[in-house]
Amino acid sequence: MALETKSLLDAVCDMVALRLNADTIATAKRRHADVLAGRPADYIPMTFARPVPETADMPEFNWAEQFHDPAKSLFMQLKNGVLSHVATNSDYVPGVRADTGVVNCTSILGADYTVPEHTKPVITRYVPKQALAEFQVPDDISSLGVMPRMTEHMQHHSDVLRDHGLAELMSVYHCDQQGPFDIAAQARGHEIFLDLHDDPAFVHDLMQKSTDVYVAVSRLCKSISGDPLSGGNVVGYWMENGGVRICGDSDILVSAELYREFVQPYQQQAFAVFGGGWMHYCGGMPGYNRSEGLHLHEHYAQIDGLRGLNWTTAGDWIGEMRRLKELGVVHLGTLPRADGESLEKYFRRALSPYDTRSGLVFHAEVGAEEADLAMELWHRVQDEVLR
Repeated sequence: MALETKSLLDAVCDMVALRLNADTIATAKRRHADVLAGRPADYIPMTFARPVPETADMPEFNWAEQFHDPAKSLFMQLKNGVLSHVATNSDYVPGVRADTGVVNCTSILGADYTVPEHTKPVITRYVPKQALAEFQVPDDISSLGVMPRMTEHMQHHSDVLRDHGLAELMSVYHCDQQGPFDIAAQARGHEIFLDLHDDPAFVHDLMQKSTDVYVAVSRLCKSISGDPLSGGNVVGYWMENGGVRICGDSDILVSAELYREFVQPYQQQAFAVFGGGWMHYCGGMPGYNRSEGLHLHEHYAQIDGLRGLNWTTAGDWIGEMRRLKELGVVHLGTLPRADGESLEKYFRRALSPYDTRSGLVFHAEVGAEEADLAMELWHRVQDEVLR
């Protein structure tokens, strides 16, 4: 590690240490675990961030620099993510990961990737169909694809946090494994959407291999972090009844019928190994009123072990939050705040789908000037409107 990078990392670790509060983190973990287990919490948890002026003059490292130097990756995660959240008294559970992008699992299947400066690693060459058909997932995947680099990052982060006295309050959680269908789609490319119709046996075979890779990578991460298979910090959510996140960015491009046949059984299989977890998919931005993925929410809810869902595509956000509540799925995420909307009105609107202190882990849009009083107001509104 270069001396300059070490000094920067030492400095940001010290900033984080000054702001970590063991009681606040313990309360946040309890609230997360209660809500994700379907138990009413004392208060629905809320997280938000605030600027930390001391970081204004600190440098930025591009994605290529971060991939090739775990110290730079950890520095960026602490500076731009963890620090701004622990500077609040919100229900944030701090953690970092091997931030090596979405290619971790796909690279094991043989896909080529590149590491550009402007974004995380991306696939540059899909795997030929015959090679995917012949591939067998080995018992030990630790030497394949991105795994050596991913492992290096996780171990580095764990060592640095321990050396700075932060390991008891901060986690190193699993990398971005994506999900079984995302892994398969990244390996096969757009041809997989034709294969669904033309060669379903091949797709099922590839989905099983992708699921096996997902499980193997998740197990490897857990073995390094020391988290139990069925709990811990699951990409920012503290869980006692689930240990992984599944991404479904490619799921939302298929019909409900195809999803039920080719995707749902493998997501179910992956969750079963880890006692459940939560799901995320990209595809839209707040305010864009896009609908991709909404057609799958009721089918996601049928998966045993699905505890929560993070999504970005609703037009009627409150309506969809209400529907997830009825489906028994926790809404993990935000609610776009209207221009000029007061913080109290915003909080009341966010809580309007709920009648008990459950069903939601809220990522709020809170202004820097509102941060000091936000948690007090959030709790007061709950005392008024929830049982």
